[in-house]
Amino acid sequence: MNQIELWMQTPIPTARAAYPGYDPDAPLPPAPEAGEPVLDITDCHPRIAYAASYLHMGVPGALTRCYVRKGVYERLCRALDLLPEAYSLRIYDSLRPQRVQQALYDDYFARVKAEHPDLSEEQAACLTEEFVARPVLDRLHPSSHQSGGAVDLTLCLEGRELDMGTGFDEFAPIAHADAFEREGLDETVRRNRRLLHHAMRQAGFTHYSAEWWHFDYGDGPWARRTHSAPLYAFCAEGDLR
Repeated sequence: MNQIELWMQTPIPTARAAYPGYDPDAPLPPAPEAGEPVLDITDCHPRIAYAASYLHMGVPGALTRCYVRKGVYERLCRALDLLPEAYSLRIYDSLRPQRVQQALYDDYFARVKAEHPDLSEEQAACLTEEFVARPVLDRLHPSSHQSGGAVDLTLCLEGRELDMGTGFDEFAPIAHADAFEREGLDETVRRNRRLLHHAMRQAGFTHYSAEWWHFDYGDGPWARRTHSAPLYAFCAEGDLR
C-alpha cells in the first residue's frame, strides 16, 4: 500500500486524541519580537495558488497577496513533496491585518446574535470564537492569522479542488475536520479530508479541529498543541515585503 492510500484509510483523530493534554486556554510565554521573515508566496511555487477569498468576498482591507512566515512556506513545500505532482494546494487565506480580523469577527458576531437573540453578549462571543478568533492587539500574543503562522487551504487534483464536503468558512459542525469519520457519510469526502489532514500533519502543521481547512505552525495554537513556545509575534502590515 502506498503512502497516499494509507493516509486515505487512516481516520482523522479527534482533537483530544491528536493532542494529549491540549488546553486552549493554557498561558503561553511571549513570542520573540524578532522572528522569521514574512514572505509573499503568491507566485513562489507552481503548485501553490492563492484564491484571495476574502478579497473576492469584499471583506474590508483584505490583502491582494498571500503572506506567511518563512517556516510556514517551508512546510507547505514539504507537504507538496509528500504528494504526487498532480496534487496542489489552494490557499484561501493566510496572514490577516487587524482590520480584516475585526471585520470578520464583527460580521460573524452579528450573525450569531441574529440567529440566537436570547444569548448574552458573553455567550454570543463564545459561540463566535469557535470559528473566528477575537482580534488581538497584543504584539507578543497575537491570534493565529495575525501572526502569519496560520493558513486556510484545500487540496487540488489536476488543478481542481477536491470535494471536502463544505465550502471554506462554512461555520457548522459538518466543517469539523473529523465530521465525515461518522458512518454513513460520503466516502470520497472522508478520503479527501484524510489526505489533506495527514499530508499537512506530516509536514509539521497542527490542525484546528473545528475547521478542516485551518492549519497552524509557530503560532499560539500550534504552541499549545505541541507544548512548545510560540515562534511568531503579531505581524503588522509594515512587516510585509
